Amino acid sequence: METAKTHRSIWRLGHIFPHRTQPLRWQLGTVIPSLLATVALVGILVRFMPIDPFTFRAWEALTRDRPPGMAFAPNHRYYNARASGDLAAFGNLPSLRQYRPEQFTTDAFGFRNPPSLLTEEVSAILAGDSFAVGSGISDDETLSSQLRALTGCIVYNAGSEVGHIMPDDIVNVAHRLKMRGRLVIRIVAELAPPAANPSPLASRVRALEARMPAGIRGLAGRLKGLIDVSPLQIVSTRAWKALEDDRILPNKYAARVVKATLANGDVMLFQAREDRADHQRGISLDYWRWLRDDLQRAQLDLLVVLAPSKYRVYRPFVVDPRPVRREPDDSWVQFAADLRAAGVSVLDLTPFLSVEVARSLEHGEYLYWLDDVHWNAHGVAVAAAVIQDRWRVPASSCGLPALRQGGSLRGPGPQQ
Repeated sequence: METAKTHRSIWRLGHIFPHRTQPLRWQLGTVIPSLLATVALVGILVRFMPIDPFTFRAWEALTRDRPPGMAFAPNHRYYNARASGDLAAFGNLPSLRQYRPEQFTTDAFGFRNPPSLLTEEVSAILAGDSFAVGSGISDDETLSSQLRALTGCIVYNAGSEVGHIMPDDIVNVAHRLKMRGRLVIRIVAELAPPAANPSPLASRVRALEARMPAGIRGLAGRLKGLIDVSPLQIVSTRAWKALEDDRILPNKYAARVVKATLANGDVMLFQAREDRADHQRGISLDYWRWLRDDLQRAQLDLLVVLAPSKYRVYRPFVVDPRPVRREPDDSWVQFAADLRAAGVSVLDLTPFLSVEVARSLEHGEYLYWLDDVHWNAHGVAVAAAVIQDRWRVPASSCGLPALRQGGSLRGPGPQQ
């Protein structure tokens, strides 16, 4: 009797609240796939959105959709009122970000220049990696812009993130410009990948990319960007990093950078591998001879400018640095000597920057960003002044003096 009453009660409840009697597994079997499908659909749709709002600096935004063989996406203007440094991002240290505005403009060739520059006569080409491009600074603060302000001559910024630069890359740029000068300034950053002759396969791929129609190159870059970069993934990674703050969860990114206190009490970030005593730089002199000789055949002169690492110039001012067996390795100094011995014109910025670091620190000023591996506008200004002094541009003209045999520019420029 009791069992019959119980069955009748359940039957009545099933009619009043029919959804209560559905098995939970059927609900989960519907909700979970729907949720996954929604997330996947959103992830696909947001890939078609501009990526600029999801980036902390221009570099990430302008390398997403770049066509094959180009440095950055062409004809693009990026602006971020609160850009910040790469080291703070790599180490997940938001409290140490140094915010600044950044404007980054590219021309039709995908290099960082105002589009109008392609109609002007160019006196020199600046090549190299992020130090040549001007990572973390605005258009009017880059090395090419500051050299133009000092000399009145047009310096074309052909910097990119490519680890090595082939002679054909520079020669092709020169052929596309209205060249009135012969100088190629090649910036070499201390912590950049060592320069080596690219493989025959890499050379063939680069040549093939250069012959591709512009429309196909643009489409290929766009498709690659859609596949490789997901704004949804960027947002989710940032949200997760916000939890990994050493309070809620351990910060697994902290080991990527070194926090050091300077003599004036300010905290400066360094790339973790910068302060390692066993850091060695493999350098291929064959590459530099090859670059110089090929440029000379194209009637272009090469000046190699060495940009030291942040740690090299600031280490004397770090309070209680990590114990190391010796000072930063001397392969960097030897590199400059080897280039001179090989007949390659070279200008080492290390002594000039070191002197200015000591002077500026007394006034609370810096040559590199506190939260980034790169120069700030002040550091670029020092480099530009040293290069201008070595360049010795005639006051009445932007015609460039040729490099003489033996590795120095004509004129009484300092031998560094």
